[in-house]
Amino acid sequence: MATAPAGPAFQIPVDYYTLPNGLRVVLSPDHTAPTATVAAYYAVGFRTEPRNRTGFAHLFEHLMFQGSQNLGKNEFIGLIKKTVGR
Repeated sequence: MATAPAGPAFQIPVDYYTLPNGLRVVLSPDHTAPTATVAAYYAVGFRTEPRNRTGFAHLFEHLMFQGSQNLGKNEFIGLIKKTVGR
């Protein structure tokens, strides 16, 4: 049985940078369309909590929705929903 010849390798350019403030940046340029996408990921949550000291991420999640001096109660979730287009 003959095998099909291999086509050109599909390559996606990806560059990794770390800024002086510790922010890690992943850049993958694609010049086929005049668009840009930005995403922010935070390495926090239950996965980063020490063993036998869990629940803090969940607690702070609930506190976040209680408001602050800059945002009223539940205003934060409204901003998030507006940002992701829901």
